[in-house]
Amino acid sequence: MIGTLRALARLMRIALHMLSAIWLTWRMARRGDDFEQRSRVRRAWYDRALWIAGVRVRVEGELPPRPSLVVANHVSWLDIPLIGSTVDPCFLSKAEIARWPIIGWLARQHDTRFIERGAHQASAHVEAMRQGLDDGRHFVVFPEGTTSRGEFVRRFHPRLFAAVTGSGHPVQPVALDYERAPSGQVPASYADDDRLVVSVWKLLCRRETPVTLHFLAPMETADQERRDLAEGARNAIVGTLGLPVDPPSGRQTRRAS
Repeated sequence: MIGTLRALARLMRIALHMLSAIWLTWRMARRGDDFEQRSRVRRAWYDRALWIAGVRVRVEGELPPRPSLVVANHVSWLDIPLIGSTVDPCFLSKAEIARWPIIGWLARQHDTRFIERGAHQASAHVEAMRQGLDDGRHFVVFPEGTTSRGEFVRRFHPRLFAAVTGSGHPVQPVALDYERAPSGQVPASYADDDRLVVSVWKLLCRRETPVTLHFLAPMETADQERRDLAEGARNAIVGTLGLPVDPPSGRQTRRAS
């Protein structure tokens, strides 16, 4: 009963907070705020949203001082606002979203990079990330390709690291360290056949959800092969989280529904 009342109260506050995003974005556009001002507002908005939802965030390590490819283990839909509250990265989106009412406008105003669907979508992703990095923005990717329950980290797909090979932009590994149950699984995870609405409701019912973001030593990319970068970033994250180096047999490439 207490959890249900807590979730309802938080849901109302989050709805108001979502509406504030429209007003804040309109105000920034009208005033012509520069990048630093917009970045500060975005990070504060993410931080407030997480606080309302009961997510308690701790950051360890140094934030990347220059444009970086930020790579992290993937556990939940929460991963995006968690990283957004710290480094204000660029995000990639399908091109059709740019034409959606309100959402498309918000995405355009907040520097989302749009990708057309097609046979060369993978290379378009890499090129968009490379251009964003050259423009001075961080980019976040989850090289596992899908989420897990948090008890292991899947192999990282090397293809995404092509955005930084030979570019001089570093790779910034981030270990997302959620509270785990005795089984090793993360209660706040979102994977397999989970439904988003149910996952959000369960999170809002919890008294609090502690998460630590470990910003690990950046990896220089000059003269590095993308496969080596993928393996090195994954090993650093796995070591920090204290998880097995090898995923359980048969789980390496499993996709979430």
